Amino acid sequence: MRTTSRHHSFIASTALLLFGTILHQIHAFVPSLRPSHSVYRLYAIQNDDEEQRYQAALAHNKIRTDVKNFLTQRAIQSFIFLLVQCRDPHTVRWLENTYEFRNMESYHGTGAFNLTKWKTWDSILDDMLHQPKDCVIVQAKRRGRGHGGWSANNPYLEERFVEFRIDIDPVSLASRILSVREQIAREWREDLVTLRTANDQILDSYYDMGRAAREDESSSLQEETNVEQLVTPGVDEKQRRVFDRNAMLMLTSTMIFKAFASSPQRQGNFDLLYLLLTQESLHRVLREYRKSGDEREVSYEWLKEFYLSRVSSFFDGHQDYGRADDFLEELLMAPPSTKELSSSRIGFIDPLRIAEDIITMRSVVAEEWQTEIASVPEDHMGLRKKLLSKQMGSSLVEQETKSSLEDEDGVFQ
Repeated sequence: MRTTSRHHSFIASTALLLFGTILHQIHAFVPSLRPSHSVYRLYAIQNDDEEQRYQAALAHNKIRTDVKNFLTQRAIQSFIFLLVQCRDPHTVRWLENTYEFRNMESYHGTGAFNLTKWKTWDSILDDMLHQPKDCVIVQAKRRGRGHGGWSANNPYLEERFVEFRIDIDPVSLASRILSVREQIAREWREDLVTLRTANDQILDSYYDMGRAAREDESSSLQEETNVEQLVTPGVDEKQRRVFDRNAMLMLTSTMIFKAFASSPQRQGNFDLLYLLLTQESLHRVLREYRKSGDEREVSYEWLKEFYLSRVSSFFDGHQDYGRADDFLEELLMAPPSTKELSSSRIGFIDPLRIAEDIITMRSVVAEEWQTEIASVPEDHMGLRKKLLSKQMGSSLVEQETKSSLEDEDGVFQ
């Protein structure tokens, strides 16, 4: 974990000041938000039932932040976007009705799938291979009152409709989604490099901006006003920046100089990949703190409380762009504090150190995900074999049906 000497001296001086002044009034510095008892018990397992609950939550979190599951989600969303652009809402409606999707075209979030039903990246695609062919009958008014130039008040004009048959071939849809998935995977291998570069610049930017603020020659009154603006909701977003947000700018520069066009939702994919990367890194840091025992007990409890109180507003459901940086910014802006532990010891909470751990872990996870994403074409080989088998079987059935019909026609002739 990278920590500068400036940071060490800041921690030491702050700790001495806090411990020297609060020994007799410790409760005044305890954070107002306290984790529930169930959160505390996750730290010190007391029975088998509690261990089982923890393991169940751990398994769910791993599925929730699985990058390959998320890649399938974004591939389906991008495919739906392409269907809408090609004016094929009927296939979109079939996908939404079959797999219980809602507003997939405009949804900007990392958890669109029912993880209880679709636990692996290929579960939905494999299900498509076993879906029978379907069709949608669309009726369009050909002529009638108020249509095609006819009078709207003519009671003798009959309504006439024309029907269109739209075939739905789930096997073909799965094949096309796989192609979209491979293209997004190629982009993510580059995007993860961009994210690592931007991530490694955050702490330097944070320290530089802090140094610039301290060197400002404005009056102490003006400085107090600026501090109030930093923590007051509803102020201009630019006033709340505590580090430079360069990730999206780096991606845009990369896209401009690329020889090939990007997928239509690449910027949205990039933003959500950054968000999922942050959430997975948070989970890993929490697990590391938990395994460290008494050494990181106070950091574990504080970070878990901090995360759980913000998970719905930063990570779950439809989100705005830039929520990964928003979460890290709130963490960096949290003041140091102390907390009395259950063993009557006093623990020091250093949000800056916790942020450094998360930032470092993000680089580690990004590197791991690059390796996972590189294997996507190989992952598709099994499904493509099934696709070929299904398509060949379907072709043989159609030929046999056609031959049978021709034979019957020959008998009647």
